[in-house]
Amino acid sequence: MFGLSLLLRRQRQYYAQLDQRGRCVALWELKRAPAGDNWARVTEINFRWIGAPLPRHALLPAQTVTSSQRWPLQHI
Repeated sequence: MFGLSLLLRRQRQYYAQLDQRGRCVALWELKRAPAGDNWARVTEINFRWIGAPLPRHALLPAQTVTSSQRWPLQHI
């Protein structure tokens, strides 16, 4: 039964938060896609990308996500 719960559990996904110039400012591991347009889904978390444009090999295709599936992040 434990093995089944591991298979049914949703995988976390990796996202890069981008500034207005398209440079990575933060990397996140989330269960749901974040709200907003300044996010890119990436293959992994690599801290060398912070402050730089994301390499093409790191980008994953965007998923179609409804607003109820998005994870709202708030700036403090």
